[in-house]
Amino acid sequence: MRTTPGTFPIRLKALPGEALDSWLEAFAHRLHTPLGDVLNDLGLLALEDGLAVGSSSTEMLTRRLSPVIAASIAQATGTPVAALHAMTLAHYDQRILDLDPRSGLPQSATRWGKSTGARFCTDCLAESGGRWQLAWRLGWSFACVRHNRLLADHCPQCRSRQRTRAPATREIPHPGHCPNTSSADGTGPGRRRCDADLAQAATPLLDADHPVLDAQRLVYAMTDSGTAAFGLYADHPQSVLGALADLRALVGEILLHAPRQSLADRLPADLPISTNAA
Repeated sequence: MRTTPGTFPIRLKALPGEALDSWLEAFAHRLHTPLGDVLNDLGLLALEDGLAVGSSSTEMLTRRLSPVIAASIAQATGTPVAALHAMTLAHYDQRILDLDPRSGLPQSATRWGKSTGARFCTDCLAESGGRWQLAWRLGWSFACVRHNRLLADHCPQCRSRQRTRAPATREIPHPGHCPNTSSADGTGPGRRRCDADLAQAATPLLDADHPVLDAQRLVYAMTDSGTAAFGLYADHPQSVLGALADLRALVGEILLHAPRQSLADRLPADLPISTNAA
């Protein structure tokens, strides 16, 4: 079994803010090679702490990298170790997320809405050739402040959520297209990759001064600064983790007790209403 990776014949620079799994898939696409072969060439089929690393998904790698795995990828790709860690959710640990030390998943006290998977901006995917932003994995990411639109949740064709399951390692990735599989009756053999163009998903376009975009900018500003110093926190700044836990609890109470019509009367008319966000 190969444990020491060689050096890849090409270099592929990660885009600003790109997630690790997106970059690995883009590498495989560029090499026109199945994803599993790329993982093998990176030396990720070695055993570490009793775990077959290569059999885990790139989604798991995007949560947090061990020093051994990070060094292996860095050696093969020429990418600095610090840059690799910045492409994982560990980049947000103890700032906007409190990650479980074993699973790498966000702790429920600060998690908002989902613990796996990713939303996505259709315009960003179209412009980047299907590359995924790390921030889209955050439950607190719900809008693209560059393109002024809500992030999409599902594939426009098969209606499945994205980045919730291990990718097919025997296939060449098709960035920006749905990798989830299905069959004619939804079960049994003959399952095919959906492959729908995710950039075709329909999402609302918002005015630049829309309150949803203002809320998203505030969350990202807190993420960058590491401190909540707005509103009731202005005189007594708090950690982002504490402020987001407060906000999650408050919104949970609102969604639990407020009449649906009351919410509809207070929300902007161009927003779909969901009571499942918390």
